Amino acid sequence: MNLAKKLGIGMIDTIVRLVFVVIVVLLIIKLSKTAYYYGYNIFNQTPVATGEEGRTVSVTIEEGDTVEEIGEKLDAAGLIVDKKLFKWQEKTSEYSGQEKPGTYSLSTTMTPDDMIRTMAGYDEKGNPIEEVSDEEVEDIISNIEDGEGGDEDAGNDEVEDEDAGRETEGESGE
Repeated sequence: MNLAKKLGIGMIDTIVRLVFVVIVVLLIIKLSKTAYYYGYNIFNQTPVATGEEGRTVSVTIEEGDTVEEIGEKLDAAGLIVDKKLFKWQEKTSEYSGQEKPGTYSLSTTMTPDDMIRTMAGYDEKGNPIEEVSDEEVEDIISNIEDGEGGDEDAGNDEVEDEDAGRETEGESGE
């Protein structure tokens, strides 16, 4: 009876160890897949839509919005696939932490980095977009209304001078 008891306990011990090993292996596989998914998609960003089938959505970023909140807004608008992935894409972006409050027109054909760059105030080439204050806009409008916005016909003089030097077929005598 003692031998049967030892044999039974030995089998249970072996089964427990085997189950433990299987669980560890499955956990390693799951973590590896997750790491690969995030690693691949952080550096190989793709838009939600490709080609001309994209749509434009307005998204408002408030003062003090965190990356998680921005990701939630973009996810709710259908602009990104994974808000957790967006957080990591933002952290690895050269525009990380530079998002400015405002309302942005973003497209489903934009990559997450394109969206981050736009929200940081840069154009497609990475050049800063100049902000115009309300006062500057009002000055420009008042100058246009007062006729001080520049001579509208200034570019037409050059065209008229070029036309004066040309001969038409009827004038050339041919």
